[in-house]
Amino acid sequence: LRAEDTAYVIYTSGSTGTPKGVEVPHRGTYNTTLAHIDLCKIHPSDQLLQFAAFGFDTSILEILMAIGAGATLVLVPQDELLLGESLAQLIREQNITVATLQPSVLASLPDTPLPSLRVLLSAGEACTPQIVSRFAPGRELWNAYGPTEGSVCVTLAKLTDQDAKHAIVPIGRPLPNTRVYILDENLQPVALGEQGELCIGGIAVASGYLNRPELTQQKFLPDPFLRQPDARIYRTGDLARFRPDGQIEFLGRIDHQIKLRGFRIELGEIEATLVSHPAVAQAAVIVREDTP
Repeated sequence: LRAEDTAYVIYTSGSTGTPKGVEVPHRGTYNTTLAHIDLCKIHPSDQLLQFAAFGFDTSILEILMAIGAGATLVLVPQDELLLGESLAQLIREQNITVATLQPSVLASLPDTPLPSLRVLLSAGEACTPQIVSRFAPGRELWNAYGPTEGSVCVTLAKLTDQDAKHAIVPIGRPLPNTRVYILDENLQPVALGEQGELCIGGIAVASGYLNRPELTQQKFLPDPFLRQPDARIYRTGDLARFRPDGQIEFLGRIDHQIKLRGFRIELGEIEATLVSHPAVAQAAVIVREDTP
């Protein structure tokens, strides 16, 4: 068994609608697991919630974090839809100390104390300021970002109350042995604060797509900033930018960017600003003509 051998394959549809099998090597899976155990300080005494369905790569991380740290993995019954009060009750009854949940799942939880939950990872969707203000006090709240092609997770941000004051919650900085570039259409770095395509380099990059050599060649490219012949980057198709403090902000998808009267506009930024208002729960921004 070698580090570059495939550890697992998970199918993802992405924006094309055609499922593609992502081949994730052992090296990326191993690196992601150890990074989370180290950063989140997971101990053998912890109780980790295995919440994600096995068809999603978050389940890989949940399982391996528990195994790697010698902790306990608490499985969610498959026949139960755990949201809201039922999920909160499970967390209390099983003394869950570490959980990875989507922001929409977190929003469903009642406003009741969860004293055992010391580490909470928000993943799978864009974290909102409301989630930060609700769940950051009293525990470690991490915002995780990463596509399947990046071995589950490539950046982490440890959030505080101060992050709730911004319209866009940061996704943090790259994990150890992982690189993140924000590039223009010519694969050149953009200026600080400018938006561009988020590209992943380093140990987290997957091997490619199973039996899809053309698609692999299109999305997995030689790393233009390293001289190593086998170094590659993965083009995520996500828009992002670096903040002055070095943290990264996720701005949405490239294919959701529009051009209006000559200006490039990211609709996700407008949506994020709208939902920062306490009276707005969700928002969808579209472009239309007053007179088609």
